[in-house]
Amino acid sequence: MVTSYEGFYEGGFSSLSPNYGNFTGYKMSAAQLGFPGSPQTANQLGEAVNAMKQGVKAFEVTMLQADTGETIPKQHFAEMRALMKLSGVKPSVHGPLIDAAGFDEKGNWGNGFGRQDAERRMFDTMEKAAMLDSKGNVPVVFHSSGVATPGAEFRPGKKEWGEEGEIMQRGAMINKETGQAQAIKREYKFRPEAPELLDKGEVEGGPKGVLFSAEGTIGAANLGDWEEKLMGVAQMTKHAEELIGAAPINLPGYVNGVMLGDKIVDSKTGEDLPMFDAETGQEASFNQIRKAGLFLENAELSFKGAFHQAYKYGDDDQKKELKKLSEEYAEKLDASSEIVPVGHNKAGISIWSPVKRKELLNESLVKLRHLTDPHYGGKIPEVYQESNAFALDKAAITFGNLAKKSYDELGGDKAPVLAIESFHPGAALSSTDDMIKLVDKSRENFAKQLIDEKGYNKKQAKNIAEEKIGVTWDVGHINMIKKYGFTDKDIEEQTKKIAPMVKHVHLTDNFGYADTHLAPGMGNVPIKKIMEQLEKTGRLDEMRKITEAGAFVQHFKQSPHPLTMAAFGSPIYSMTAGPTWSNAMGVQGAYSGGYGTLNPQTHHSYFGAGFTTMPVELGGNMPGGQSRFGGTPMS
Repeated sequence: MVTSYEGFYEGGFSSLSPNYGNFTGYKMSAAQLGFPGSPQTANQLGEAVNAMKQGVKAFEVTMLQADTGETIPKQHFAEMRALMKLSGVKPSVHGPLIDAAGFDEKGNWGNGFGRQDAERRMFDTMEKAAMLDSKGNVPVVFHSSGVATPGAEFRPGKKEWGEEGEIMQRGAMINKETGQAQAIKREYKFRPEAPELLDKGEVEGGPKGVLFSAEGTIGAANLGDWEEKLMGVAQMTKHAEELIGAAPINLPGYVNGVMLGDKIVDSKTGEDLPMFDAETGQEASFNQIRKAGLFLENAELSFKGAFHQAYKYGDDDQKKELKKLSEEYAEKLDASSEIVPVGHNKAGISIWSPVKRKELLNESLVKLRHLTDPHYGGKIPEVYQESNAFALDKAAITFGNLAKKSYDELGGDKAPVLAIESFHPGAALSSTDDMIKLVDKSRENFAKQLIDEKGYNKKQAKNIAEEKIGVTWDVGHINMIKKYGFTDKDIEEQTKKIAPMVKHVHLTDNFGYADTHLAPGMGNVPIKKIMEQLEKTGRLDEMRKITEAGAFVQHFKQSPHPLTMAAFGSPIYSMTAGPTWSNAMGVQGAYSGGYGTLNPQTHHSYFGAGFTTMPVELGGNMPGGQSRFGGTPMS
């Protein structure tokens, strides 16, 4: 038998159900819940007072907009500290939207000064955060990347196509020499060497043509760039060789010859050599060799540029071999110098120098090509790098340095805690795997500095780094992977992977397509499953939970706090068995409920406080802004 209850009014049977309203299915005390100040105002002190009126026990000072955050007076931080100490409110700080890797607003990296500037500005936020709590360890949230930082879009692999894990559909690669970004994508192309794939794909039912993965595009770009560099050196050397031609055969006695003023001298013996015989073409041969020298100068410059690239981006073994090549090249280059000393305080121009330099360049180019040829165990210089990997390396330096400086200057064990937050899916360093790598590498950088500069042992340094660098898990951001085809199960698995690193939580809701910042329980974020995974760490109570629902406040002009308490079934009274905020939401006098005409609202407006006249933020119907309760003289 199925019983159905329907009505035009809220209240009655429905509100007595534990799943009534926007209840997420996961219960949490109101004492664990808080919300942030508006990012649009520098009056974070006023925002904090408003939060305290609503009874929150956690408040996030928001400096998201850099210029607005810079407008907060330092006295306000001291005042917020005093108020929070009196009220028992725990502070956290949302730092400005700065790219820790140092990318500019156009998505280019530049030369590294951007990263250093970001580090300085982020430390300013850490200093302000340290002012908020004498006990220290204030969580400070910074995004893993900036708005313009080139990122990548991933989708679930299709088993029917033989794909596993997450597949990069679109992304970007960074030219590490110029800092410029270039788009890459996964696509299938028709190729004449693969006629069997023109009408069907590599996998039955899959796309037609030859697969070119986004990651493979990067490898092809590096190969093409390197081959072009070596080809440039080879072509200029070839031009020089063609100019020289058979000229050396016509000058057999001038291997050690040096032009010294108006005569030719043997650099070894100091004896005069006969002048060139115009009739036999010796003078023409000499001029040919001299012209070749001009091409060789360009070829040598190109070779030096190629060597620089190979050494800069080579691994340790490759660098050892390249150093040997460098030593041999330097020694032979000295022997083939164009300016040759003759006797005491004299120097002339070597006749044979271009010939020797050409031979040296050919020999060195062959060795360089061999050392960078994958067929012989070499490695092609990786000038182009996937944007996430590039940003990770740079951001990890920033976060590691930031943690070290904060530890040194802001109280050691009491220094603020870096809680890195992934940005929207598709942005750089937004995937869970990249976040884990970023935190690991940032901790390694921090720990290494503690070992090298303070003499800590590895275990001590590791423990401190793990304490001071972690993750802010934004449940709304991770939910947005749904727009690429991921599911609630994927979100649960991602949370399970990163849970050991989580130190701070942002609670919000959306429908998976935009960061709409609804109050919890108003979208389709699997909040219950996420919280259950975080609870398994045994540290959930230590994590400050901040409800980010700014868009909800903007559009509906209502505080999200009572809705958050309802979403988590927070008890109204201290006893946990009592009614919860999810039961109370919407009770407003239906036919068989509420005060009715026997107990009108006006009566309480004049003679006392009750739920009828409590502010909206505490579950009542009256606008807030007066006292903690109803705002009447008898409250």
